[in-house]
Amino acid sequence: MTGERLAYKRVGVVANPTKPESAEGFKRVVKKLLEKGVKVYTDEESCRLVGKEWCGSEVKVLDRLLLPDKVDIILVLGGDGTFLTVAKLIDKRPVPLLGINFGTLGFLTEISIDEIDQCIERLLKGEFIVENRPVLRVKVVRRNGHVSIYRCVNEVAIKRDTLARIIEVEVKADGDYVTTFRGDGVIVATPTGSTAYSLSAGGPIIYPTLNAMLLTPVCPHTLTLRPLVLKGEVCLTASLKTESENVMVIFDGQEGIELRLGDLIEITRSPYDLLILRDPKKSYYQTLREKLKWG
Repeated sequence: MTGERLAYKRVGVVANPTKPESAEGFKRVVKKLLEKGVKVYTDEESCRLVGKEWCGSEVKVLDRLLLPDKVDIILVLGGDGTFLTVAKLIDKRPVPLLGINFGTLGFLTEISIDEIDQCIERLLKGEFIVENRPVLRVKVVRRNGHVSIYRCVNEVAIKRDTLARIIEVEVKADGDYVTTFRGDGVIVATPTGSTAYSLSAGGPIIYPTLNAMLLTPVCPHTLTLRPLVLKGEVCLTASLKTESENVMVIFDGQEGIELRLGDLIEITRSPYDLLILRDPKKSYYQTLREKLKWG
């Protein structure tokens, strides 16, 4: 135990259980936190990754769903996929996340494994800043009246199956008709998600804290159809205009449902932002240069 005044006294640590290399990172992070007198919490999946000897009396093991209720912050060890999985658990809880990259590109997990020790020191001293990121609230209303709600950090994508025919998706903004996207589909992305699927589809990069939404067509069959940046307060509605059994609505690339004629998708900004911890010494432009290999 130390006599330091800590900015965060209860820290959650979640690792990607499918990446064996994250086990060593988990042990390194937990050891450093315990040396600083921090109470450490983890989930059952991470515990199985490192073994029960690391999850004894000093590290409290909880169901992952309960973790945000018990901690001040959560450290996520993995790639952006792991980060997105944990981010979906936060919802209304104002718990900031810090991503430590064990993946490949990693726009959300910008801290490298080599920086862990130094970053934890500065993090616990309160030197990191908390950044608010807009999140999408996606409401799917089935033609039979059934309603489902989803939370998307990066994007919601409406796209055809590989072997399906061209689809047509009608989009309205605050009730005003925008256009009908004819092609492989359309992406509605957050500024954070502008460097994910939307970027690979030809969309622009948007500064991640801006209050905006991004509409990006996927392989459009009209050459003049281009990505469109909208205000963050807009309410978008999307509906399928072609009869097809091979159209999916995919949320952050992790889960999806089939879309049918007569279903309605309503997309708005969630009232609950995602809170991300960032190193103030590392600018967003530096992250872009490093991740995209700019000169």
